[in-house]
Amino acid sequence: MLSKKRQSKRGAELIRLAIEKHGELKNRKQRPPLDQLVLSVFYHLTSVRRATRALSELRRGFVDWNEVRVSHPAEVAAALSSAAWAREGAERIVWLLGGLYQLYNRTNLNFLGDLTPTQARSCLESLPLVRRELADEVLLLSLAVDVLPCSSAVGRMCHRLGLLENPRPTLRNQRALAKVLDHAYFPTLHLFFCDYAEEVCLPDDPLCDKCPVARLCNGAH
Repeated sequence: MLSKKRQSKRGAELIRLAIEKHGELKNRKQRPPLDQLVLSVFYHLTSVRRATRALSELRRGFVDWNEVRVSHPAEVAAALSSAAWAREGAERIVWLLGGLYQLYNRTNLNFLGDLTPTQARSCLESLPLVRRELADEVLLLSLAVDVLPCSSAVGRMCHRLGLLENPRPTLRNQRALAKVLDHAYFPTLHLFFCDYAEEVCLPDDPLCDKCPVARLCNGAH
């Protein structure tokens, strides 16, 4: 792991690259929590750009989230893309919406804004397929909670960059990253990680030739 001084410099370079890719996002419009949750599910299956387009296609193709809930996954997938990820994404979204309706008898998450971050995270984690890092994405991007999601992919990438002692997606590592990275840029950093930690910094055969931080990385091939 790098010294604190070198961690700070590397973190600043990571932020610079994230801003170059996604902008500062300081004045971005926040989506409703359920929209963001659906988008976050897509983030983990495809690129940020394709995920955002898929959300727009769903909003145009269906009256509301309840119509998506009662639709067949194949119908939902057809509105998204012909790519393989679209079928998996559609199945996850229909299952998630079904769980939300069963637990809370509704197809929105607007009530999360009235809860504490801990309560909101607990409600999100009660839904099918929603782990802590996915709940934290909604807290960060929809509810403006000052938290940087730490998935296994983020832990792996930051470990290779010398920012973490180990690659595990633990609360301790999440807190360690929060000490190194400027909180004002958590949203753009998160989108950067979605594109590169998830899609490029793979566990066994990372696609280092496609990674903008490969020159900084201890694990680059």
